[in-house]
Amino acid sequence: MKTSTDASDEKIEPTPFGKVMGIVMNREQLHIVSQALMNVGASNVEAFDGTLGMNAMSGEQHAVAQCFLGDMEAKTVQRFQAAINCGKIIFAVAVEPEQADAIAEAAKAQGATEVVHFGTWVITNY
Repeated sequence: MKTSTDASDEKIEPTPFGKVMGIVMNREQLHIVSQALMNVGASNVEAFDGTLGMNAMSGEQHAVAQCFLGDMEAKTVQRFQAAINCGKIIFAVAVEPEQADAIAEAAKAQGATEVVHFGTWVITNY
């Protein structure tokens, strides 16, 4: 499991597109959700919390601002930012489109909320 506090030499432009994201209450729930996601084929579950998580979400917000599809994506990222401000954790995992439903359902089964798949052309709320 990778978290926003991990150091990395690789600079990846933050974007929510191609990811399933959601909210968990704490590190214990994050661990449970991450295990469930890995059991259905996910890898490299990211976690965003605290100041570093908020900074990462700001990058996500900038990425969706470049999208001309509507404001749903921006509102979702704003909800994620509000959750971080309340001490919750955002998880994100890159998925292939055909994996999104299974990944989202696995996360929800473990109590994750606000689960969303940011597809290329469609955002799906679960």
